[in-house]
Amino acid sequence: MKGFFAMSIFSDMLKTYIHEKDIKVGALAHYCNLERSTVYKFINGKRVPMSAELVEQIAHFIKLAPLETHRFREAWKMSHMGENTYYINKSIEHFLCNFPNKSSQPLCNFSSQNGITEYFPSNQNCLLLNSSQAVDSSVHQLLLSEASKTNGRVALLLQPDYPFLLHLLSTMQPAGSLQIEHIFSLNSAEHFTETHELYELYYLENVFPIYMNSLDYRIHCFYTDELSHCQNLFALPYMILTSEYAITCTSDYQMGILYQDNDILQTLWNLFHSHQDLCQPIFQTFPIIENDLPSLFQYVANTRNSADVIINIQPEACILPFLRKDLLEKIFNYNIPMADSVISMADTLFLDNIQRIRDKKFIIYFTEYGITRFLQEGVLEEIPSEFYHPLNIEQRIRILHEIAQCCHDGVYRILKKPLNHLSENLRMCICGNTCSLTYQTNSGKHMCCSITDPFLLQIFQNFFTNIDPDVYYTSEESEQIINRMIECLKTK
Repeated sequence: MKGFFAMSIFSDMLKTYIHEKDIKVGALAHYCNLERSTVYKFINGKRVPMSAELVEQIAHFIKLAPLETHRFREAWKMSHMGENTYYINKSIEHFLCNFPNKSSQPLCNFSSQNGITEYFPSNQNCLLLNSSQAVDSSVHQLLLSEASKTNGRVALLLQPDYPFLLHLLSTMQPAGSLQIEHIFSLNSAEHFTETHELYELYYLENVFPIYMNSLDYRIHCFYTDELSHCQNLFALPYMILTSEYAITCTSDYQMGILYQDNDILQTLWNLFHSHQDLCQPIFQTFPIIENDLPSLFQYVANTRNSADVIINIQPEACILPFLRKDLLEKIFNYNIPMADSVISMADTLFLDNIQRIRDKKFIIYFTEYGITRFLQEGVLEEIPSEFYHPLNIEQRIRILHEIAQCCHDGVYRILKKPLNHLSENLRMCICGNTCSLTYQTNSGKHMCCSITDPFLLQIFQNFFTNIDPDVYYTSEESEQIINRMIECLKTK
């Protein structure tokens, strides 16, 4: 039924355009070199056009406006690939383009805050929160109090769909240490929000700003066959716990109860830990630090053991394969611990990269916009700046010639809309059975996130393995773009 619905969207749109613009089916069929019966099958939802080129032909003959052409093309894509796959791909595009960049917004410093005991009437250990404003206010004060402690702890048993709480955590600067444990459920089957965004990616998009804030934030997940089952309950399925207080609330955050009784608090913490024992991580994060580069190289080597093809997507072109040892030795910062050993390991890795490129087993997607900083300053965005010195113009031109050849060979691909303005802070690598994200936190720390959830791994692998050719330039176009950059640099 879902496939029929997708086909119906396209056929209904085609039928409407033909009627509104008074198009003769015979003339359309002749222009597209098709049988009239074939066009009628398109109109009646019994078939869909075989290629994107045919869809463009139909749109051109009907004289669709640019916006109409876009909608027509998208309706065809949905009918061609299926509704679920279409919306999964759209969710991935949205996640890639909206991945959080470093933020310069002021952080909330909670160095000296009082508790919330004054909220409670005398001799009362729980308080009804009968509005969303009351829930928000209590959550704010509860976290404010915990963030002021030397060793604070917070436990969350709720879906990552509470904007007030998530924004507060993404701007929090605790006075001491603050450990945040978060349990939520994932669906064991594909399911989408009301705006057709895949729930898993919607949740990831919501929690990544917390990681950007460099908090000790740990996610634990369990799987369910029902979509967000607790969202359908009218009880108080969600919990927010600290060392002194607890809130239980409805899944829409419109009502709750605030507790300060020690026995109730301990019972709720025990309940949280019992759920935590049944969970598993969906990804692991670790810092990229100059004192432990060997561990990073070992991690990369391990992930490649099961990789046939490596696929990268990032704003700028991947420069690493072209850092031959002679160039690496010129730009490397020898103040880094174990510098000679690091250069040797890096050279081995980069030689492996270039061999994979020659074998067409290393595919790089990047943006024309993203390479701008390398052109202007010789900066390698994918490497922390403390590891090297910026490349001079001659070295940049040398690298660009290598990239131009890779574009010619079709292994370096420049992205078009909608991915031509990727988040500047996102670098993703699909390598065998792993998917890694590297990014910078608001404080400038370089982090790596390794996704371990099987479903997320599968959808990212499917997306990049079968990426729509419409979203990147041809080999000839990409090579021409890079050659123009070379000529521009030569004039400096």
